[in-house]
Amino acid sequence: MKTTLKKTMAALSAAAVVAASAAVMAVPTSAAGVSLTMGSKTLTLAELKAANYQVTLPIGVTDSINSVGFGVTLGEGLTYVDLEASVKKATCLAATNDAGNFVFAPFAYATVPLKAVSGQIAAITVEVSKDAKAGDTFTLSIDGKDSDGVETSYKNGETGDSGVPGGGAGTITIAEDPTEAPTEAPTEAPTEAATTAAPTATPVAATTTTAKVATPTKPAKSTSSPKTGDALPVAGVAVAVAVIGGVALVAKKRK
Repeated sequence: MKTTLKKTMAALSAAAVVAASAAVMAVPTSAAGVSLTMGSKTLTLAELKAANYQVTLPIGVTDSINSVGFGVTLGEGLTYVDLEASVKKATCLAATNDAGNFVFAPFAYATVPLKAVSGQIAAITVEVSKDAKAGDTFTLSIDGKDSDGVETSYKNGETGDSGVPGGGAGTITIAEDPTEAPTEAPTEAPTEAATTAAPTATPVAATTTTAKVATPTKPAKSTSSPKTGDALPVAGVAVAVAVIGGVALVAKKRK
């Protein structure tokens, strides 16, 4: 009896496994497919130091899903710090390998009624080596595989689509710190040369002054005889002689 029961349970278990496998195979696969994405970031060495050498990058999907399992491989110079879901009410529990350079995280999101999500689903924080210098680039890759290389799958609960997600990669690039321009002494604006203008005389209105011409006054007749010794002008003496001579001549003819 016990042997029969054991055989029956074994048969039921085998049947359940077969049924479960058939159910998985029956899930339609999205023709377009879904890929996992990893963000990138560029920052200066000063910004990296200010962030205590920690950088956070977004993890996303290219189409709507409700669940997916993904693995992140960290390139040389990076170590894992944290990973959290970016969607409210979603779970994303991360686990790392002993070396700390691989992180696996199953993501699940369920609502009532069931709605799928797309875009950013999580964010990963890593620490960059303190030996980093300007010009260095660090790489992170993501795909649908666990630490043993076994493929995972995604599922859209609304449509029933599922499949193995594609992968992607992101980078952290350290840029040169901006070079400060040399500080020059402030240059004063050229002072305009003071132009000393010759004082402009205020124009004075021209006044026309009419010169008064003095009216010549007739010489007053002298009532006194010329004093002895007063000399007459030579021309006056000649005229006087001529006049006297003429009078004498006329007087003589009359006689």
